[in-house]
Amino acid sequence: MTNLDMVRSGLAELVARGGDQLAVIFLSPGSPFSLGALAVTLGLFVAIAVPRGRSVRFAVLRRALFPSRIWRSASGRTDIAYFALGVLFAGMMIGWAIFSAEHVRGWIADSLGPVPSSRLPGWACAAIATPLLFLAYEFAYWLDHWLMHRIPFLWRFHKVHHQAESLSLLTNGRVHPVETIGFYNLVALLMGIMGALLDLLLGTTQAWTIGGTNALILIAAVAVTHLQHSHVWVTFGRRWGGVLIGPAHHQIHHSVNPEHFNRNLGGSLTLFDRLFGTFHMPEARRERLRFGVDDGETNPHGLRAALFEPFLGALPLRGEQPAIRHPVGDALRPVA
Repeated sequence: MTNLDMVRSGLAELVARGGDQLAVIFLSPGSPFSLGALAVTLGLFVAIAVPRGRSVRFAVLRRALFPSRIWRSASGRTDIAYFALGVLFAGMMIGWAIFSAEHVRGWIADSLGPVPSSRLPGWACAAIATPLLFLAYEFAYWLDHWLMHRIPFLWRFHKVHHQAESLSLLTNGRVHPVETIGFYNLVALLMGIMGALLDLLLGTTQAWTIGGTNALILIAAVAVTHLQHSHVWVTFGRRWGGVLIGPAHHQIHHSVNPEHFNRNLGGSLTLFDRLFGTFHMPEARRERLRFGVDDGETNPHGLRAALFEPFLGALPLRGEQPAIRHPVGDALRPVA
């Protein structure tokens, strides 16, 4: 086999593996980005965006779902580019966890000895494990988000997400690949530890799943988290708005108003924001907010700022100091 044949074979294998991975992401019942899951999210968006008892023409609905600013503004086009980049990385199997929760769970089990058989009926173990693993995921989400806002080096990567000057459903995908890698590994670590603790307490334990994904994590992602970057002001009311993080909560999070900095960091629950003092309840009526990052960046949606600046900004050039010159507390001033 010639070198050219080897290259062709390698590329064909890479394309085939990428296709298989994309099929898992968009077709697997357990994927929060499956076509079915996205259809449910869009259905919920229509339900909250369209006033009750009012029929809306398709053209009006299309403009509500995909406002023209998505492709007419530099911010919206960057959202689209990052969405495409995320699909590419997913197809190449880049950006996922270096290790999985099951790996962590196994490593702990190997160090402590064999896991005993279940001490409770399977349904009882699942009823305990499913919400606890969901809470482990939620804490990992909050902790990762908190670290991104507190550590200047990590903020450089997370800032790419906050540079969006308008929000849409596609803004959810505007995440730097480095941030994605850190997030999935932290989730795997904390969920693996929780799984190992459950094995120690209950014996062999399995959560209720949908397509292999914790049922509560999948439901929360489809019904709550996917909607957070919607431009529609939804608070879920005084009762449920104190439990679930809706679009209005997350718009507060993206606000450039200093009163809103570092607030509402949770994934779908307000629990850890309330526990650690980062919760901000939005008003029932829509608040006038401006989004983005006020840090002097002249082209926040360009290729340099959106992809390479997080790396370059951390390295002093020609004797200059890094972009963040202040203690962490001051460095957080531009953080939304």
